[in-house]
Order: sequence, then structure tokens, then C-alpha cells
Amino acid sequence: MATVRMADYLRHEIVRKFEDLYDKSNPVKEISTHVGDKVYDIFLGSKINDFMDAINKDFKGLIKAEDLFITNNEININLNLMQYRSKRQEDKTYKVEEFYEEDVTITVPLSSEMSQLKKVDGWRDEGVILNLEATTIPDHAQMYIDKIKKVTQEESKRLAKKRADCEKVETALDGFTTLNQALKAWPALSKLVSKEKIAKVHEKQQRKRKEQQQRSKIEPIEPGLNQTILTATLLGDD
Repeated sequence: MATVRMADYLRHEIVRKFEDLYDKSNPVKEISTHVGDKVYDIFLGSKINDFMDAINKDFKGLIKAEDLFITNNEININLNLMQYRSKRQEDKTYKVEEFYEEDVTITVPLSSEMSQLKKVDGWRDEGVILNLEATTIPDHAQMYIDKIKKVTQEESKRLAKKRADCEKVETALDGFTTLNQALKAWPALSKLVSKEKIAKVHEKQQRKRKEQQQRSKIEPIEPGLNQTILTATLLGDD
């Protein structure tokens, strides 16, 4: 059986498995539908109904109100906030760094399908993006905006750390030409490799042990036997 080479496809499999385990250990940070519903009620709820009633009244027979609205179980908002990213350093290590970004579009989930104004220039049916950095934000809405910012920033940091750790795994794997070598240096790597690959490595190790055992049985008698073979060879055929 051939040695398990550390081929590109195997590296990719290992990194993908690490990503899965990272997400399990560090769950995705999600904005609650309760917060989304509150934002919808404050900025869209009654206004959508009033607008729809006005269109049906003032443009009756001229415009179909449904052409101006969509229903969706999420809304899009724009906010300015701190973000995080993984950046490679000069010493080839990876560091999570913070940066400020404006007009970040965030998708906020709702508890059910709700009416929204349709985005005119959208390439598909989607609602307009609410700018929650406007100066007309009511005070009672700020706590929900702050919650959205907090969760979004936490998720950005989680993803940046995930990327940094994945890059560390990729860099570590580059130092090995075989899976066998990698497993000896990093035993926990076995959790990131398929059972078939591990079985293949163990089979090779067992075969080597068997070869060593067989060799140990021959070594004590080898000198004398070899001497007989060598002497006969030197004398040549009769």
C-alpha cells in the first residue's frame, strides 16, 4: 500500500473539516427575529400600510399597489461599524485586525413574511435598504440598532478568527509531504481526516512493524547463513 501523500485535495478536505469543527466550537452569531421585528415596526410597519392605502386611494385604477411592494422574511439595513479581518504578518503569522467601514449592508431576519417597499434598481425582487445612520432615528430605536451592531461585529470577529486559524492549518500542512508525517507531528489531526485515510496509514504502520518483527527473527542467524552463501558464490559452480 502506498504512503498517503499530502496532496492538495487532502489539504482542502482537512481545512474544510477544521472549518466545520470551528463553527461547532464557535457558533454563528445571529441577529434575533425579535430585534428584526422591532426595527420593522418602528421604521416600516404602520408607514407601509398608510402608503399602501394612499396609493390605492389616490391612484386607483392607475397603479397596482402590489407592483411597488414585496413581502419578505428579512430586511436590509445600512450601518457604519467596526469590522474585523485576518491579515498575514511579515513573520508569516496571522493576526485579526480591526477596521472601520461605512455603509455596511446587513440582512436582518424577521419572524414572518412582511410587506416592504420594493427596491427599484434591484436585479431581483428585494426590499429597499434602510439607512439606520440617518439623523432622524428615534431614540427608542437606538437600542435595537446597537444590538444589531453588536451581533454583526461579533460575527465579523468570529469569521476573522476562523479565517486566521484556517490559514494556520494550511500553513502547517504545507510543511508535510505525507499524512503519516503530519499525524506524527500533530496527533489531533486524526480528527480532521477521514477514517479511510487513517486506516490506510495504520495499515502501513502495521506492515512496517510486521517487517521489523520478521527481520528480527532473521538477524540472529543471518551472519552464518550469509557466510555460507558468500563462500559458495566465490567458489563458483563445479
